[in-house]
Amino acid sequence: MIDNLAGWFAEFGLEVETHELFLYLSTPVSASVSIVANGPDAEPIELPIREAPVEGDPYSAQGDLRPGWNAYAGSGVVESEVVYANYGRLEDFERLSALGVETSGKIILARYGGNYRGYKAKYAEQAGAAGLIIYTDPADSGWGRGLPYPEGGYANETHIQRGSIKTLDYYGDPLTPFVEATEDADRLDPAAVGLPTIPVQPVPWKAAQEILARMKGDEVPGGWQGGLPMRYRLTGGADLRVKLAVEQTRDLVETANVLGTLRGATHPDEVVIIGCHHDAWGFGASDPTAGLMCVIEAARVFGELAKDGWRPARSIVFAGWAAEEHGIVGSVEYVESRPDWLRENAVAYLNLDMAAMGPNFRSAASPSLQQVIMQAAMLVPQPGGEAGETVWYRWSGNEFEHGFDLESVLQSASDAAPDFDPNLPTFGTLGGGSDHVGFLCHTCIPSASLGGGGSRGTSYHSMYDNLNWYRAVVGDDYESARMVTRMTLLTAARLAESGPAMLDSSRYTDATIRALDGIEANAPEGWGGLLERAHGPIRAAALEFKEAVLHNRVHEFPFDVSAPHEGAGDLGSPGHVKTRFERAWCDERFDDGRSWYRSGFAAPDATSGYAAWVLPGLRAALQEGDTARYEQQSRAYADWFRERTGDVQRAFGGAQYEPQFDGPTVP
Repeated sequence: MIDNLAGWFAEFGLEVETHELFLYLSTPVSASVSIVANGPDAEPIELPIREAPVEGDPYSAQGDLRPGWNAYAGSGVVESEVVYANYGRLEDFERLSALGVETSGKIILARYGGNYRGYKAKYAEQAGAAGLIIYTDPADSGWGRGLPYPEGGYANETHIQRGSIKTLDYYGDPLTPFVEATEDADRLDPAAVGLPTIPVQPVPWKAAQEILARMKGDEVPGGWQGGLPMRYRLTGGADLRVKLAVEQTRDLVETANVLGTLRGATHPDEVVIIGCHHDAWGFGASDPTAGLMCVIEAARVFGELAKDGWRPARSIVFAGWAAEEHGIVGSVEYVESRPDWLRENAVAYLNLDMAAMGPNFRSAASPSLQQVIMQAAMLVPQPGGEAGETVWYRWSGNEFEHGFDLESVLQSASDAAPDFDPNLPTFGTLGGGSDHVGFLCHTCIPSASLGGGGSRGTSYHSMYDNLNWYRAVVGDDYESARMVTRMTLLTAARLAESGPAMLDSSRYTDATIRALDGIEANAPEGWGGLLERAHGPIRAAALEFKEAVLHNRVHEFPFDVSAPHEGAGDLGSPGHVKTRFERAWCDERFDDGRSWYRSGFAAPDATSGYAAWVLPGLRAALQEGDTARYEQQSRAYADWFRERTGDVQRAFGGAQYEPQFDGPTVP
């Protein structure tokens, strides 16, 4: 894929960079899971660890398909009794302890879901487990959701979810935090890094059922019952013993990111970056190809426009990232190879991981990017919609109306007009789990994921994630890919030109207030008075900041790092002030206990890995029950908004700008 990407980008007329990396990755050698004791006369039962072929799917029938595996699992052979731990979350292991269930020396059986799989291994190891088996339960991803593959699209009885289980306080290469993983980089001692040490193996529910059906302990508590036709139990008892054997190697592996750059006409050093990873666990039709093909098509379209004479003001970089599946590695190494340059020049990062998975558009985005994404949605046709219907209608939940003035809707929402009525689309919040993390959480570059969903099924990280599954479940017309590519083209074009509402910083106020509301609604008993005292100044300062931004119409100024605006002092041009808002989130005063995560606005949560912490300095202090630290972090957030208000007032004294967009029309 590396050579293919480089060749395609060159064919499109882009400047190609192959960013070589030397990464500490794992490779499977062998694995097995078996029931070795189930009474005095029982014969050993070997359990399946690879998918079975299905009728009509020639890809699944290939004889050399790799068994399921979890990257960075410890190597070893263990034999022990079994404990069922529900989803293997922190609270699940705490519940087992409260119930008096012994986990030390046992093999833990946990189902996928609820948290990043690496935390299942982390908490199992902390509980003293000898090994971990993770399975896909039909209630979560199989016939409990819909018809299984090949009749439908959901997981069948031999579906196996692969995946990395690396859980460190930083992303990227395990041995080179904060620095680029070059061939001669200074590396940490692997033994001191904290990678998993116990054997971990993913299995299908067909294998898990064999174990669960033989367990004789107490029934599970409420909410722990899965979808298999038996009562789930906490322990297997002394007569049920399982043997788990895993062998993997960990070595330096040479790979590369591939980048193609369309050089900007007037500000070539300023960049909009569009990316998706190029590695996969198997065939990878959905993950990553459903997103990577949109990156490639967007590169082709922009390349054709450039050949016809149009160039953006700023450069657009198209990226295929390496080793995302090993724990967001290649994109982070790119960020760590040039952090200062990115902080100075990057406008935004757009992530297209698994992007084309259905006709229903969705996005998780930094608040400042939401306006420009909604503007694009007002122009892109909705797949399967009426003539003239755009993505914005289905995404926002508003009924399609011919002649409805969508631009006025956004303007009313931005100005907080009292008569504002129509729904606005809902954005998700970026946490962990994909290649935006290095850009957003480490270098404070506004980021967004763009994609479409709605297909009835999942082939996630299994060998069924192939072209046969994709065409049968998502569709063979590729309309969702066309929609996502169009959304990407328009969003990137507006960001790369001097268009209106480039970075709408006022939206950080609303996001902050929603986060404070969420903390208050879910706070532990006894925190009410502290939260009221601590949150009041943040709310007041955030609202003052929004008023200053809207009063000075800051959202109408383009991103710009060119000549300083008269009277702005060392703040630079009015547009440059907006980038200062973004980069200012990388402030040493914000502290969630993990130094690699530098953004005070967003970070992955510390216990599940996928969910987002908005205002992570507050969330970490709350989780740890540290009231003094919570008050200190609250002061930091209030001060941050007051300082940004001062930036606006100093930089925008009477500045005027007439917004204008000269980008391409919808392809």
